[in-house]
Amino acid sequence: MLVFPVAISACAMVSVTSDPPGAEITYSPTGTPPWRPWPPETSKALATPAWKWVRPDPYYFVRVHKDGHYSTAPLLVEAGLWRHQKLHFRLDPTPDLFARQQRERGLVLYEGQWVNPKEHDLAEYQGKWMRRAEKLKLEQEAKGLVFHETLRQWMTRQEMEKIEAEKKRKQGLVYLKGQWMPPQEADLQKLIDRQAQRIAASTATYELHIERLGPMFTPDAELRMTDLSGHPLEVLLSGPNSRRAQVLPYNGVVIQTLPGTYTLVVLQTDSRRDGLVGVGRVQMAPKNRYSTTYRGAPTRIQIPLVLPATSEQEKVSPPDRMSPEPKGAAPSVPLPPSQQGGPGTGENRPVEKPHGNSSPPAPK
Repeated sequence: MLVFPVAISACAMVSVTSDPPGAEITYSPTGTPPWRPWPPETSKALATPAWKWVRPDPYYFVRVHKDGHYSTAPLLVEAGLWRHQKLHFRLDPTPDLFARQQRERGLVLYEGQWVNPKEHDLAEYQGKWMRRAEKLKLEQEAKGLVFHETLRQWMTRQEMEKIEAEKKRKQGLVYLKGQWMPPQEADLQKLIDRQAQRIAASTATYELHIERLGPMFTPDAELRMTDLSGHPLEVLLSGPNSRRAQVLPYNGVVIQTLPGTYTLVVLQTDSRRDGLVGVGRVQMAPKNRYSTTYRGAPTRIQIPLVLPATSEQEKVSPPDRMSPEPKGAAPSVPLPPSQQGGPGTGENRPVEKPHGNSSPPAPK
């Protein structure tokens, strides 16, 4: 009759709980795999909450596991004699389980938060929750429609372009090269294009060298034109956005325009024309700078040769003295042959003396 109380008094009690309950309890003597069913010497693990009388054993480790939750860190069990040890584990759900639990509550994920769709006026479109106005916009855009801000209605792109074109015409603008512009600018661009095409087709031209300088931060393209010929220039840039500029001698100008393929024509505008003009073609990419320099037409210039002296008269004799002139004396300047007397020099002409008393007196 005393065996059962004596056996109980020689054991220890261990209770295991978890939040949420229903987790499987396992143990390991070292805290590493393999994990065996708890309590020891059983074939099937208990589920939380559970308590058990166990024999006083050396230390071992216990942990719990539940599907849809992260595994917990093991806790040390010290099954001492007559000791009651309590172990509690908190199980964190995985993202999939947490999302399933929120959907079971009737919540939806919107902008990183789980909310009630009715309270926020939300609607689902292609598996994503959004505002009803945003859903309507996506549905209309999927149909190829655009929204007119002034009329506040959805329409086709052709209808939108027709309305905008009529509005531009009422403002007095004309459509050229994919842009709306004043008639004066359109006429100027047409004139530049015609003149540039006519000059580029001529044979009295030479090719300009245009180089790319590098990128820039504006979305347009940029061309820098510099003159080193000493002539005033007229620059014609024909392309998607034709431009005209004047360049003063030994100066430069920067032309900003839309990207595209351009024809560059450089003409001298003064009376000293050499009969040739510079023509260049360049593909101007967005956010890039280009540069060219005009140095004049490549004409050949013949320089006369300097021949050595052939007679004693043509040889230059050194001066009889290297010392400077006396102080106060005027420097001796040889007269040109037309003003020197003697045979073979033509008509004798008197030497004109300077007026006034600007010449210093000769030394005595």
